[in-house]
Amino acid sequence: MKVGDLIKEREHPEMGVLIEIRVLPEFLTGEPMTQYGVLCPNGKIQWFGKTFIEEKCEVISESR
Repeated sequence: MKVGDLIKEREHPEMGVLIEIRVLPEFLTGEPMTQYGVLCPNGKIQWFGKTFIEEKCEVISESR
């Protein structure tokens, strides 16, 4: 997935636009942590972890 993609959680009808991907420095895990910022239908940006986005969401329309 990349910035600008229209995505949705597979089990819910609401869609959102992926607007930012942040790779945070290593903390306790010893590995970088990736967070995805999604502009949701309510107009707010919500942050989700890599596992949730990659396993529970699908791309509806890819950005160019």
